[in-house]
Amino acid sequence: MKVFTPQYFFEYSICPHWIWHDEFSNPKEKGELPELTLKLFKQGVLHEEDYIKDLEFIKVKFVDPKKAFDQTFELMKSGAELIYQGELQFEKDGVIYRGRPDLLKKVSGESKFGDYFYYPIDIKSSKEIKKEQKFQLVLYATILEALQGVFPSKVSIINREKENVDYQIEEEDRAEMQQRIDDILAIMSGKKPPLKLVSTCKQSPWYAKCVEEAEKAEDIALIYKLDSRAHPALRQNGINTIYDAARMDVNALPKIPYGSQTILERAKVQAQCLIDGNLKWIGTPNIPDSPLKIYFDIEGDPLLFVEYLFGFWIVGDVEDKYAKIGQVRKYDEGKYFLYFLAEKPEDEHQLWIKFLEWLKLLPNEYRVYHYADYERSHTKKLSEKYNTSEQFEYFLTRLVDLEDARIESVIFPLYFYSIKDIAKSKFVNFKWRHAKAGGAQSIFWFEKWLETGDKSVLEDIIKYNEDDVRATEFLHQWFIKQKLMNNG
Repeated sequence: MKVFTPQYFFEYSICPHWIWHDEFSNPKEKGELPELTLKLFKQGVLHEEDYIKDLEFIKVKFVDPKKAFDQTFELMKSGAELIYQGELQFEKDGVIYRGRPDLLKKVSGESKFGDYFYYPIDIKSSKEIKKEQKFQLVLYATILEALQGVFPSKVSIINREKENVDYQIEEEDRAEMQQRIDDILAIMSGKKPPLKLVSTCKQSPWYAKCVEEAEKAEDIALIYKLDSRAHPALRQNGINTIYDAARMDVNALPKIPYGSQTILERAKVQAQCLIDGNLKWIGTPNIPDSPLKIYFDIEGDPLLFVEYLFGFWIVGDVEDKYAKIGQVRKYDEGKYFLYFLAEKPEDEHQLWIKFLEWLKLLPNEYRVYHYADYERSHTKKLSEKYNTSEQFEYFLTRLVDLEDARIESVIFPLYFYSIKDIAKSKFVNFKWRHAKAGGAQSIFWFEKWLETGDKSVLEDIIKYNEDDVRATEFLHQWFIKQKLMNNG
């Protein structure tokens, strides 16, 4: 008999193939979970322990599901006010639905038990209720309906600030959860999901296996920015592999959902690049120049809603005029790394104040190069959160997004296009000092630094950010060299 638990919602949200491979693949091929994912699990446990320490509750101590459920049900029948780690379960259509909400809270109302019923509360380290958490709570409410005869339409999480966040379950929530359950059960029964590669897949322990299968099948899932929702219609029209995509007649295709003509034309070229292993120039990169070049990268923690490091690689300041505010590491003449660091989340405001002060030192003529929109959008958010200045508003006008230059000029034979994917490729060939360098790893390091106070971890973050901004310069210079070679 199949057993369905809320863990499947999380795994499905990362990659549906996670569930399939757990059921049907060789477990020896399963990789390790990323350190950040493991850290989040641990952080959630610590947050839960910290929250419950001042509560009065009855804890269900049994690990065995059957014994734990029996104890939970007896506690519910006897009217316990607050149950911790209770086991819920019921059987329907040959499937046992099972889960352990962190808390079951007794409230007034009619049920099989009398003039009261229970609703579920989960203790989470996020700030708001995420989609997979919502599914989890709706599942708990559905099981509770079977046990107590009443559906608790209000559910809650306790967020990372220990605030109670209520959610009112609507009929569409129940229908959406049931559809997700049906999809998961189909996978567990052997219906393999269509191949799909998106950035979240990297968080799955089966990511390498998924890539291997897509490569072996030469599947269209390998094509960057080809929306997976367009895949079914493309497959119906005989476009299953990158070879099919490379020779498709876009004008002859019917309307493809989530696949405009522009998207499909680019996907066609992307497929051609994957086949021959070479990049293809489709335009000339238009990148403004300046005597003072500033390369910018932010490290932020979306779990804490904080930006903790602004890093700048300065090129063209021979006299160190702009190195008077912030922490500086000097290298070649006219080049240095300057950064502003918030060692604790509450130091973010001071980081912002120092950054605004530093902007006053800058001349009228400079450019700030970055890759992707994070730096622009998140500095704007901080200006709204704290304050802005005339110099900051001017700073925004000096930003140059190298991703725009990449989009308008070149297609790489790559599955993903982050600056690390591009800069580490054989075409650009920049090397980060730390083997685990990555945005998720930086978040893991910051969380670890907050927990341990280990200065070596903080140094890893700083060096990683420095490598990021130097990689941005490296990519910029690569564009300039390629432009000269192509024009030559």
